[in-house]
Amino acid sequence: MSKRLILVLALAFVLGVSFAAYAEVQNVKVSGDLTVEGVARDNFDLVKTPVMGATGIQNPTYDDKNRDILSIIRVRVDADLTDNVMTTVRLLNERNWNGESQTPGQANRNIGLNTATTTNEDRIDIDLAYVTLKEFLYSPLSLTVGRQELHFGNELIVGDPDTNIYSALTQLSEGDLSTRKAFDAVRATLDYNPLVVDAIYAKIQGGLANQHDDVTLTGVNANYALNKNTTLEGFFFSKVTGTDAAEVYHVDTNNNTSFTGNTVSPLKMHADQVHTIGARVVDKTVKNLSVDAQVAYQFGTYNPKFDPNARYLTAANSRDTAKRSAWAAQAMATYDFKDVPVLSRYMSKYAPSLSATYTFLSGADRNRISDKAYKGWDPMFENQTIGHIMNAIFANTNMRRGSLSAKAKVTDDITANLAYAGAWFSKHYPDGTKAILSGVAGSSAATSGRQFVLAKAGYIGQELDATLTYDYTEDVQFSLLGGVFMPGKNIHGNLADNNNNNIASATELIGSMKVTF
Repeated sequence: MSKRLILVLALAFVLGVSFAAYAEVQNVKVSGDLTVEGVARDNFDLVKTPVMGATGIQNPTYDDKNRDILSIIRVRVDADLTDNVMTTVRLLNERNWNGESQTPGQANRNIGLNTATTTNEDRIDIDLAYVTLKEFLYSPLSLTVGRQELHFGNELIVGDPDTNIYSALTQLSEGDLSTRKAFDAVRATLDYNPLVVDAIYAKIQGGLANQHDDVTLTGVNANYALNKNTTLEGFFFSKVTGTDAAEVYHVDTNNNTSFTGNTVSPLKMHADQVHTIGARVVDKTVKNLSVDAQVAYQFGTYNPKFDPNARYLTAANSRDTAKRSAWAAQAMATYDFKDVPVLSRYMSKYAPSLSATYTFLSGADRNRISDKAYKGWDPMFENQTIGHIMNAIFANTNMRRGSLSAKAKVTDDITANLAYAGAWFSKHYPDGTKAILSGVAGSSAATSGRQFVLAKAGYIGQELDATLTYDYTEDVQFSLLGGVFMPGKNIHGNLADNNNNNIASATELIGSMKVTF
C-alpha cells in the first residue's frame, strides 16, 4: 500500500511541475518567412574573361558567370513567460539549390564557385536565441542575454558580425545576400526616457586557446530625444582581436614572406585594438525632410598580422604595430514629396521621395607602415548597402562615396527605386600596388592608376541599380533588382597582366519572392 501511495504522490508531483511550467507561458507567437531568389551575376571579379592556366585549362578561380537559385527559411518562436521574462528563438536555413556541391561562406562568393563538397544544405542554424529580462534589479534596466541582433544608429559601426564581407557563417555562395545578423552578446538597456543607454559585450570569434585570434566587441550607445524632431546619439565601441597574454602567440595565416608564414610566431603578439568614438544627430525639423549626420574617430593599436593587405608589406618597411588614427563621416538626407502643397495634387498617389548620401572613410598607405599613425578606417561591424554590387566587392574603408536615389509608387502595389552611387579612394594607392579591396582572397585588386591625372586620381567607379517591388498580398512580395558597376581606370584585374583593357563591368539580376507568416 505504501508503494502505491509513493507512486501516486510521485506522479502527482510530476504532473504538478508540468502544469506549473506550462502555466508560466502566458503567450506564444510563431512567425517566420520564406525567401526564394534567382541570382545572375557576371564579372564580379571585374575581369572580362576567365583566366586560362598554363596548360590551357580554364582557372575556375576567376570564373565570370554565376547562376544560382537560393532559399532562405526562418521560423521564429517568441514566448512570454511572465510579465517581465521573454524568450526568442529563431531557426534559419540558408542554401543554394543543390547546395551540397557549393562552397560555404565567403571563400568564393564573389564569383559563385560550386567546387567544394563540404556543405550540408539541410543544416538548421540557431539564428536567434536570447532571453529578455525587463525591470531587472530595478525598473529602468532591461537585460538581454544570448544570440541577438545589435543595430545602433544607421549601422555604420555596429549591425552585422561579418560586416557584409561574408564569413563562413552562411552556407550561401552569395554571402552578401545572407540574412544572418546576430551576435552572441549580453546587452543591458537603461531606459531613462528621453535618454536610453545601451551597454554591450559580444563574442564575435572564439578561437583555440593557444592562438591569437579571439575577437570581442564591447561598447556603450546613448540615444537622447532632444525633442520630437531631433535625436542626439553618442557612442563608444571597441573591437579587440587577439590578446596581450604572455602565453598566447599568433598564428599567421597570411602566408607572406614578410612574416612567419603558417607557423607559430616566436614572439608574443599584441592585440589589434579598434576603439571607435563618435556622435550622430537625426533632425526632422523641416517638414518632409529627414537629415542624418554622424562623425566617428578610431584609435588604438594596428597590428598588420590581422590585415589581409599586410601581405604586400616587406620586412624592410613593416612594423609589428602602429597607433591608429582614422576618421569617418557620413551625411544622409531624405525628402518626401507627397505632402508638398504645390505637388501634392499630382504626386500624392505616387508617394515620391529623393535620398542622398555622402560617406568619407579614411585610408592608409597599404604599402608602408611608418612611425606615423595608421590612418585606415576599420569597417568594424557595419551593415550598410550603398551600391548593391559595390557592397559585395569592396570593404567599407579608404573610400569617399556619394549616392542619389529616387523612390515612387508606380501603382498601389508596385514600387520603383532607382539608385546611383559613385566611389573614390580616400588614399591613393601607390602606382602598381594591388590591394584586396574586400579583404577576401580571390577578390578584385586595385591600384591608383598608371596615368596619374589629378581630376581622376583615386576614382573607383560608379554603379546604377534599379528595383521593382510588387506587393502581391499583405504576406507575399515579389521584387526584381538589376544593377551594373562600371569600374574606373584605377581598377586592374587580379591577374599577372594588369592591362586596363581586360577590366569588365560587373552586372547582376536578382528576382525574389518573399512570403511572411
